[in-house]
Amino acid sequence: MLSPRLSVAAVLLVAHSALAASSVNSTSGTGATSFYWDCCKASCSWTAHGSFVGNPVQVCNINGTKISDYTLGTGCNDGDSFSCLDQIPWAVNDTFSYGFVGAEIDGFLESTWCCGCYEFVFTNGPVQGKRMVVQASNTNYDAHGYSQFNLGIPGGYDYASGCATEFGASPIFGKQNNGVLTRDQCDYLPDSLKPGCQWRFDWFLNANKPNVTWKRVPCPTELTDITGCIRSDEAEFIAKAQTNDTTSPPPSAASIVGSQSVQYTFAFAALISIFVAL
Repeated sequence: MLSPRLSVAAVLLVAHSALAASSVNSTSGTGATSFYWDCCKASCSWTAHGSFVGNPVQVCNINGTKISDYTLGTGCNDGDSFSCLDQIPWAVNDTFSYGFVGAEIDGFLESTWCCGCYEFVFTNGPVQGKRMVVQASNTNYDAHGYSQFNLGIPGGYDYASGCATEFGASPIFGKQNNGVLTRDQCDYLPDSLKPGCQWRFDWFLNANKPNVTWKRVPCPTELTDITGCIRSDEAEFIAKAQTNDTTSPPPSAASIVGSQSVQYTFAFAALISIFVAL
């Protein structure tokens, strides 16, 4: 029979391993993708939805002009703020792109991913092997029990019919869950949104919800210059990345499913059970 001291050491080792696994899962993993474009004020444009160095994700008025009042309600609910027209994907070369997503990282609060940046490697479909770096500008409220990233692609499904409010009815805008089906239909969109729509067919190859491996990465200025949003834990995350220590989660990334406090509780319970058995 193991001595109580060895049993304690074994339990603490298990607890440490569980915590390490949780840390890894908070900064990397696998996930599904989809796409949308609803023109609404993004969830990460609310100041209370994260901790930021300055402002949350930049918002615009109905004319696409950037505004500084982040308290205004969304245009999808009779408010005066909308997503900005420059938050669209673009290709750097045949295998790498930038973009923006509505994120849902399973087991973690919205405040842990709003304005975080993530590198994707697509693992199936016509884009297999291609990479993107994206910034989480929105939240995907529909995913439950798994991680999903909805790419913001103009002409994607408009779940709220917000684009009809902003631009008026058209063959694309005006019908809920309607979206572009062919590259030619991108011509129905406003000029500022056409390049992002065409990206779906030219670079993304009209892929149907490909899966990805993902990991958090330092946010490039190519993205933050557009949204104006930088997480308050970004500097600490970059410092860890520079020392190749990205396995620990940023301070705010406390899991609501597998939190350290819960895991310590399980470890303590296991420790007690061992003493009882001895």
